[in-house]
Amino acid sequence: MNKDRLFKFIQTSTRGNFFSVEISEDGTEVVRLAKELEKEGRIKLRECKRKEQIVYLEGILKFVPS
Repeated sequence: MNKDRLFKFIQTSTRGNFFSVEISEDGTEVVRLAKELEKEGRIKLRECKRKEQIVYLEGILKFVPS
């Protein structure tokens, strides 16, 4: 998974500006990519939990002009 693919997945999983997703790919990679998206100002993470094989992300999708 790359950063753009993760962002597109989050965009399709939103309710308004809020998102909550469970991703069953490489946990450390997903967490790293989510932190990068947060640093870029594209999302704001409220919660980031690693369960056994799943990463749970919850947060706010920020408006990013095209």
